[in-house]
Amino acid sequence: MSYHVRLSTEETYILADKMQEITSKKLSRRLLAVSLRHFGYKMKDIALIAGVSEKTVTTWIKMFIEGGFDLLLTQNYSKDRNSKLTQYKDAIRGYREENPDAKLIDLQNWLLESYGVEVEQSWLFRYMENHNL
Repeated sequence: MSYHVRLSTEETYILADKMQEITSKKLSRRLLAVSLRHFGYKMKDIALIAGVSEKTVTTWIKMFIEGGFDLLLTQNYSKDRNSKLTQYKDAIRGYREENPDAKLIDLQNWLLESYGVEVEQSWLFRYMENHNL
């Protein structure tokens, strides 16, 4: 499904003001995504520009459509997607304990070979950091 953003003149002024006020890189990227979508950019192009996945951009655009700037600019929102790695968390912990010197690429390859799970290194790194693995 394609989500479109059509900002009114007033909303474009609000967006411009918020883009100048916001100091958080995370929130600035969300505002940038809304702006680019308003100007007709494709989700995949916005993702490349913002340095995030298309799913993330889609989530941001949906947030804006559903709740405007207030929802978009909340630091943490309740609709976080569950990680596809959650079901493998214990196995990952076991792998790390058995292979303490393994590099991230080794873990990435192990996940692919053992479970058929393909995951980007940067995403895997964040998952490991966020879950103290």
